[in-house]
Amino acid sequence: MSASHSFEPDTPHSSTILGYGVLIKGEIHSREPLTIVGGVDGTINMPGHRLTIMANGQVRATVRAREIEVHGSLDGQAQAKELMCIRKGAEITGYIHSARMVVEDGAFVKGKVEIPTP
Repeated sequence: MSASHSFEPDTPHSSTILGYGVLIKGEIHSREPLTIVGGVDGTINMPGHRLTIMANGQVRATVRAREIEVHGSLDGQAQAKELMCIRKGAEITGYIHSARMVVEDGAFVKGKVEIPTP
């Protein structure tokens, strides 16, 4: 048996929530879904999972995730492998690259958007 740390496989109920009073500066690497209510400055790397930025969430980061749903604020680069959802009241500034994208009425997007052809 190895003494090195390894991530456990995802379970249907596994997820992490960064609360309102939490501000992380640096890198996040996650192997489970992540919900941000607080703030993140840096990078978020979770290419196999869903990132949700809630209405009070403020993210200034380079983000890579399977799916990204934004209700709050995202400033930086966002790469969603499958789907980017920008909800009413969300504010996004920067670069977005996604296979598919949904933008609700009342969302604000400023920057470059790339949706590759299938």
